[in-house]
Amino acid sequence: MIGEVAASDALWRNSLRDVATLCPRAHAIGAGREYMNAPSGAQYNPLGVRPATEGDRILVRRPMPSAPESARPPGTLDAPPPGRHTPPDRASRPRTRIATMPMLTIDGHVTSFAPGATILDAARTMGIDVPTLCWYPALPTVGNCRICLVSVEGNAKLVPACATQATDGMVVTTESQAAVKSRQGVLGMLLERYPTEEIPAGGYRNEFEALVRRYDVPTTRRAGLPLRTGDERDGDPIIQHDMSTCILCTRCVRACEDIQVVGVLDVAHRGDQAQIIVGADGNPEHAGCTWCGECVRVCPTGAIHDIIPMAVRAANGQVVDRPASNDMPPIDRTVRSVCPYCAVGCQLDLQVRDDKVIHVKSPWIEENTPNKGSTCVKGRFGTDFVLHRDRLTTPLVRRGWIKRDGRWVFDPTHDNAPTWPRRGGPWDLIKDEGLKPKRGPRTNPLKRSPTGLASLGDPRDRVATPSSWYEPFREATWDEAMEIVAQELVRLRDDRGPQSLAVFQSAKCSNEENYVLQRMFRAGLGTNNVDHCTRLCHSSSVSAMQRAMNTSAASGSMREIEHESDVIFLLGANTTESHPVFGAAIKRALKRGAKLIVCDPRRIELATRAHIHLQALPGTDVALMNGMLHHILAMGLEDRDFIAGRTHDFDRVRSAVAPYTPERASHITGVSADLIREAAELYARGPRSATLWAMGLSQHSTGTDIVTSLLNLILATGMIGRWGAAMIPIRGQNNVQGASDVGAIPMVYTDYQPVTDPAVRHVFAQAWGVPDERIPLTAGLKVTQIVDESSPVRGMYIMGENPILSDPEVAHAEHWFRGLEFLAVQDLFLTETARYADVVLPGSSFAEKDGTFVNTERRIQLSRAAVPPPGKSRRDLDILIELSNRIGLPTPFRDAAEVMDEIARVTPSWRGVSHARLEDNRGLQYPVHDSEHMGTDFLFADAFPTTDGRATFYPVEFLPPAELPDEEFPFLLNTGRQMYHWHTGTMTRRSFALDARESTPIVELNPADARELGVGDGEAVLVSSRRAQISIAVRLSDRVARRQVFIPMHYREAAANLLTNPALDPYAHIPEFKVCAVRVVKGVGSEPAIGSSAAAAAR
Repeated sequence: MIGEVAASDALWRNSLRDVATLCPRAHAIGAGREYMNAPSGAQYNPLGVRPATEGDRILVRRPMPSAPESARPPGTLDAPPPGRHTPPDRASRPRTRIATMPMLTIDGHVTSFAPGATILDAARTMGIDVPTLCWYPALPTVGNCRICLVSVEGNAKLVPACATQATDGMVVTTESQAAVKSRQGVLGMLLERYPTEEIPAGGYRNEFEALVRRYDVPTTRRAGLPLRTGDERDGDPIIQHDMSTCILCTRCVRACEDIQVVGVLDVAHRGDQAQIIVGADGNPEHAGCTWCGECVRVCPTGAIHDIIPMAVRAANGQVVDRPASNDMPPIDRTVRSVCPYCAVGCQLDLQVRDDKVIHVKSPWIEENTPNKGSTCVKGRFGTDFVLHRDRLTTPLVRRGWIKRDGRWVFDPTHDNAPTWPRRGGPWDLIKDEGLKPKRGPRTNPLKRSPTGLASLGDPRDRVATPSSWYEPFREATWDEAMEIVAQELVRLRDDRGPQSLAVFQSAKCSNEENYVLQRMFRAGLGTNNVDHCTRLCHSSSVSAMQRAMNTSAASGSMREIEHESDVIFLLGANTTESHPVFGAAIKRALKRGAKLIVCDPRRIELATRAHIHLQALPGTDVALMNGMLHHILAMGLEDRDFIAGRTHDFDRVRSAVAPYTPERASHITGVSADLIREAAELYARGPRSATLWAMGLSQHSTGTDIVTSLLNLILATGMIGRWGAAMIPIRGQNNVQGASDVGAIPMVYTDYQPVTDPAVRHVFAQAWGVPDERIPLTAGLKVTQIVDESSPVRGMYIMGENPILSDPEVAHAEHWFRGLEFLAVQDLFLTETARYADVVLPGSSFAEKDGTFVNTERRIQLSRAAVPPPGKSRRDLDILIELSNRIGLPTPFRDAAEVMDEIARVTPSWRGVSHARLEDNRGLQYPVHDSEHMGTDFLFADAFPTTDGRATFYPVEFLPPAELPDEEFPFLLNTGRQMYHWHTGTMTRRSFALDARESTPIVELNPADARELGVGDGEAVLVSSRRAQISIAVRLSDRVARRQVFIPMHYREAAANLLTNPALDPYAHIPEFKVCAVRVVKGVGSEPAIGSSAAAAAR
């Protein structure tokens, strides 16, 4: 039989193995079967041979002699399905080359293979299990364990299957007598330095022991050699080593270097003294460890294991054992979920015992998931907040609410009423807490500071909700709580009008929950005052993108950044800390030869790896982008064909950037003119330049202008609409994209259909069973307008958000919420916002619900409930369905799947989405036009979703930040996230592992500034703005420039947003979180850090 390969000239010059790299999922089903390249970027297979899937770009077929062309199964053509974009630089080339597919026989089975494939590759695609220990997918092959030796006909010696290329006509026997005897010998030799007495009788605990049992190797040690040793990581609360079980396969070393691109682990010494060690001085922190758990995942013996991040202290105060993962009791089930943190959308496997999540594992590396099985420290070790004893398990009602004559009323004089004001409680205001003494940090991960030995204690005790916070509340029944909420929402609607109500929805809740909640407020309560935290992160990106391209979605996929982009332009995104799995993919792209330009005021990790670091002054990005575009035009590097055929109004931008010479841009930004020129040329020459940005660009009072200037650069160079030239605004929360997609914003319904269009309103009114006039034709208020002093809002419902900490000018937000007439909060914990509520409804965590989430590349993924909600708490969707029915809006859904069916009916780009289609865990990237459509991995190949298919240029001028330093406030403050925490810390600060890594608030201060101020590492300073001041400990850091400081946003006791400037972008109404003027002085009221100069003096 003859095999054919139809491929483009561009791809033909690569081997078929390279083809599989360029177009993941080159498929085959053995001899005489169809091979094709499917869409949606599933996992790369080094052989390029797997079951066929519709949507092929590269067709390799081996029709059976009895199966003529006309009899081929449907869906095996080399064209994409309708509605799917094919990369134009490939699709436009003829597929005319023909190649003969080589064949080999393994254990009597004949198959074809791609040139360059190994024997192991071919065996795996046939389902033949060749044992391996040192080999692992995606890792460099070393072939040192010799477990995979096989017999090849005509070859007198055994050969390693992992390192031997298959050849045409080769005949392989995987379980020959010689191969089995060799494996027994190798396993026996490894057992000589292995604790054989720990191997369960008749069983096994890991991959290595499974092979010992499979090949019936005696588990006795004969030579009396000592057990292997190595760095143990004593005292590490997350990852530990038991090197007595290490077999020196070096998977961990290669995984750390080649998957995470960190290089913490190494092999020390030689011969029988060889051992795995932690680099640097043996301290993993000093070696750059990020506690991602990659080494844990790949270890075949459990020598490297994690400490189970389960409950470490029960509610009654008794200590609960925290077993190591290599000694974990049996689990009841494993359930696939989606990580509750960032928008990479990593899939996780939750291991459950006794209806509790006791361990998190990652999916197999070859599954088609966004994370390819990798996790970051938060995803693997930071989910134990679901077990925290602070979890709300029953509804709470503020004391003073009583029922009279069949209605609930608040009576401040009632015996059950509290002694403090209407919304008061026995707690300090956040602005007052900011000035209190604080414990200093134990260590500085940016420097080799002494690590403190004093225990931080259990975060359940240290950062748990103070018991006094519960005093203003009484426990209530669900019927009582729901009655009060429904009654008050309807009362305010009828007495004060629908505009008196507003809802804050959640980027951490599912699409189905967000859809039902906005449906309730629009159709049931008659208001478009619907918003969520997108207002505080990427709303300026949305404003700019909608104006220029009529879209707010990423054009491409994360996988194309890793595998295809020639140049990566990263702006205002500390990806290795805020989105670590994506950050690792960017680092892998650099290893394959991609160039990196980083624009960031801090010298973040990726800036140290970048080919060019544009360390511009905060808020000067418009001048920088305009300067780059000026130079591109001067050099004639613009894409004239793209500009002429795909855009409008370029001449306006050409005129606008004319004054922005690189020298003028340098004067404004502080970046040298030569570096601006170099970056401009590198980006414009590409040939495939990807553009990624995050809140460092968007969280400004000029955020829309900043993103617009970047879009002008993208459009002028044509760096969009081609595979590898992706435009990705890196989303923050795990479902901030999806919440916006399903209408949790004030000006649009699902799919960004405008609320001002009567025809659109009619569609939704019909779907929701209400008259058109029930839903207003005016856009609602945004988050920052809702909490303004002039706001008409008197009653609010908040689901899974903590705005008192996340809103700008925290002191104002806390004051405003205390003045509401009615407040209901649905959450997991009694947060800083929930403590002011009238009613608190205990909801469900990510591990306790079914639903879908959308990641930063538009991938819709299904997450399944692993455990029931604790106590009397309920699933969020059940709460919303009941409440919606109680206020009089028919809401007949029985589960999340039925909600998704309605979403699909009213959302054109999700028309083909259903829970059933998402069951395979691959996800679908929208648009998904119908039930047969396979999703869209990248957009805008031929047109933009505008009326005429063209994008529009908008000229922008540089405007300085709303607040600049002066003599009184000489520093610039920047805010953001840390690797070990998330947003307002509601979840991560209740995680044992994460809190152990980063337990106290800090301000990053340049060492030269610290010397001038006379403060040392870990000592206290007072940071003041024109709005407030906080006491906080110093972390010396070369990452921040002189006269700039950085404060993370996670800590109530030193809330960064007390200081930030509430000045708003005029289009998106996003506040200026990233720039404000502050003063830093040596302060008192902070405990000295262990190892600090003050602590040393005290001793």
